[in-house]
Amino acid sequence: MFFSIQKELFEILPDLTIGVVVAMNVDNTKESREISELLVKTIEDLRKEFIFDKPQDHPRIKPWRTAFSKIGISGSKFQSSIESMVRRILKGDSIPNINPLVDLYNSISLKYLVPMGGHDIDTLDGDIHLKFAEGWEPFTPMGGGETVIVPKGELIYCDDKEVLTRNWVWRQCEKDKTTEKTKNIFIPIDVLGEIGRERANEIILELSQLIPKYLGGSIFSEILTREKIFVKLPLNK
Repeated sequence: MFFSIQKELFEILPDLTIGVVVAMNVDNTKESREISELLVKTIEDLRKEFIFDKPQDHPRIKPWRTAFSKIGISGSKFQSSIESMVRRILKGDSIPNINPLVDLYNSISLKYLVPMGGHDIDTLDGDIHLKFAEGWEPFTPMGGGETVIVPKGELIYCDDKEVLTRNWVWRQCEKDKTTEKTKNIFIPIDVLGEIGRERANEIILELSQLIPKYLGGSIFSEILTREKIFVKLPLNK
């Protein structure tokens, strides 16, 4: 199994860095008080320390509006997942506990203000791609709903059969969502700007420590940039 990034994306966003974490043989079946407390504390800290009028004014969130504009996505209509989460928190809404693995990467996403999601590898078909849609790829939203064909040119995460995430880091599909049964997971870490590699390394290090600590298993990690646009993942599909 490979993960690859379409090279044309780096012509538009040359400073883009994608961190890759693959967690293997984790146990996501048991509740974790420590992870639940970590998520609560991260949310509390965000509410106390956020000093900007709007989520998109934060220097780690604002670049997503700019990047979306460059690739033809409306940042106001299709907000990055991190902007949506922060907006929800600042309105006073909660981020629900889903399961330990989701709660853990949501905590790290909020700590670093970087969009992050998990894809259950055992549900995927073929390889994973970050690419511009060709116009045939179907998408079924998480939680159910009508399956649609994604328009040509939209930036998507996909496998060889369908779209995993629409509009880059906007909305994930139903098929590969992280559940209590998930054992092997692919977590891309999309980072913008000149310090992208440094931030991706920080996040990879933290996930590499916390996932085995609380959920067991082992970790594979890599960083992709315009100099390295694909990686072989340590699982055969």
